[in-house]
Formats: sequence, structure tokens, C-alpha cells
Amino acid sequence: MRLLRALGVACLALCPMLAGCNIIGPLGFLLGPRQIQKAECELTKERLAILVDTARPAEDSPVFAQALHNKLVQIFREKEINSQVVPWEEVVRLRQREPDFGRWSIQRAGRALKAREVLYVRVDRLQLLESVGSPVMTPHVWLRVKLIAADELSSLARRWPPQEERRGREIDCGRQTREATDTVAVDSEAAKLGKDVAQFIAMPFYDVDLEEKVPRER
Repeated sequence: MRLLRALGVACLALCPMLAGCNIIGPLGFLLGPRQIQKAECELTKERLAILVDTARPAEDSPVFAQALHNKLVQIFREKEINSQVVPWEEVVRLRQREPDFGRWSIQRAGRALKAREVLYVRVDRLQLLESVGSPVMTPHVWLRVKLIAADELSSLARRWPPQEERRGREIDCGRQTREATDTVAVDSEAAKLGKDVAQFIAMPFYDVDLEEKVPRER
């Protein structure tokens, strides 16, 4: 802080000699209050299920889905949002045990997992390769997110986002184009994409400093 004040004084002294000196604005920004975006919704502190469904079966990627799930668990724990997320393995076992799971309502799945709320992620499109058989990866995902209360009446179950966003909160996230050297490289990018998009999914549930860059996987 002392250094910033000293710089401000020095620039004020130099401004008469420097044409177009405009240091006061930037310094005012640095010394001003942080730009904080408040959380849109508070998650339950009880059991929370995270369900990831893929609209196109051919684009289903367990690597992507598990990385997304695990990164959300990490963020929610670090931000002290929720430490009671249903483990990934429990969700997988339920899917395997119930052949018609894909036709269940979100609430039914939440109750079966003994969850108070369900963070539902619907992957509309997941692109890893530029095209089928392409040697180039252009990782990108388009998805929608909803928060559903498992035990409420259907008409009251939706907790977030607002009803105006009928289809859910739409998020798209991509990564830089890379060479698809082998399946290991493709899986690695799928996992990184899952972790990247988890950052954006989590942001509505905690106070966000808008001056900080959203972390990305390297």
C-alpha cells in the first residue's frame, strides 16, 4: 500500500511534464474496493448429489464426467460450500444397478442417493476431436445446469437458476486446439475440460472476486 501511495505521489509530480499522463484512474482502481459478485444461491450443507448426463450417447465420456464431478467436490470443500457430496462411486453403482435409471426423474435419483439436493448437469454437446478420426483435438462442451431439491413437491423443487432460464444455466467452455497423438492424450484433454467447466458450474454458489482470473488446467 505504501508503495502504491508513493507511486501516486511521484506520478502527480511528473504529470505536468508528461503529455497525456493518465495514472490516477488506474491507481484509483487498484486502491478501490474489490469487485465481488455475490453468490446466486446457497447449496445445502447436507448430502448433495451431482448427476452428469449426456444427451448424445456417442459423446459420453466417463473421464470427462468424473473429472468434472471430482473438481466440483474439491471446489465446494475448499470454498466451504458443502463437504457432503455423494461420492462418484455411489452414483455409478446406482446407475449400474437400475437398468431404467436414464428414465428416472432428477428427484427420484436424488432420493435414491439420500441427497437433500441434486446438482444436475446435462451435457448437450461434448466435442473432443475436431471430427471423427481427426488427428486434431478441439475440446469444447456445451451444457446446462439446474439445482433440484429432492424432497420438495415437483412444482417447488427447482432451486436454481430462476424460472426465466427454463432450460437451466447454459455454460459453454473450450480449450486450445491440440494434436491428438493417442487415446491417452484425448483422455487427458477430456479430464482437463471437465475440470475447467467445473469452475464455471461452481461460481454461482460462492462469492466471486471478478478481478481474479478463472483457474484453468494446464
